[in-house]
Amino acid sequence: MFKKRIKIVFKDVTPNLLFIGAIVLLSTVIWSNAFSKKEIKTYKNAVSVIGVSTKDVVSDKAVWRISVSKKSLDRAKNIKDITVDENKVRDYIISLGFDKEALSSSQISVDTNYKAKETGYGDTTIVENYETKSYFTINTDDVYKVSEGTNKLRQYSEENNIILSSNSTEYTYSKYESEKIPLLKLAIGDAQDRANALVNATSGVSKTSIGKILSARQGVFQVNSKNTESVSDYGNFDTSSIEKTIRATVSVDFNAE
Repeated sequence: MFKKRIKIVFKDVTPNLLFIGAIVLLSTVIWSNAFSKKEIKTYKNAVSVIGVSTKDVVSDKAVWRISVSKKSLDRAKNIKDITVDENKVRDYIISLGFDKEALSSSQISVDTNYKAKETGYGDTTIVENYETKSYFTINTDDVYKVSEGTNKLRQYSEENNIILSSNSTEYTYSKYESEKIPLLKLAIGDAQDRANALVNATSGVSKTSIGKILSARQGVFQVNSKNTESVSDYGNFDTSSIEKTIRATVSVDFNAE
């Protein structure tokens, strides 16, 4: 009677269905055994750290921006006088050892300044003077000569009654882009060292080590004046100093095994 009932139950069961049932049963046994031995975890152990790397560099490009100015009601005289002053400045810069070819051609601008109203708010329609400016730049690799030259030019202009409306510099490092990948690699290594230090210093953790990287996110590069640690969400890019420090950061999640 019992054998007959079994035959009735399995009469409509196909071989494929029997195979699937066997797989499900086998999987259930394996998972149950694994959980009983605590070999399978239902969560991920991770250590999150920020790695940092820095490199000091020296700027290898400089742009020196110079302009001289004159103010008067005679526009034609302004241009004549400013040309004389500019030529004096150019000759002086060349005397400092700069190549004549490094000096750009000049550009002239003229602004009209109006007299202020007696009330102190706004201007009248009466012309007070015309301000004429002549601009030129110096592009060079000799960054330290530029740094010294700006101070010497300031003194020279004061002694010769020349009005400098601009005497500014920009210093840049041309190999900045090629430094990024090596710095990121160093930052990853620093992150791993920090993660290991955290795990080893944590009480109650036994036989735990840092495993593979689960995720990594590049931070913003910061280029600051040397010995300056300013941080900006958009990244700093200092052009005021010759000696700079490039700083790279990475946020890394490591698997804790």
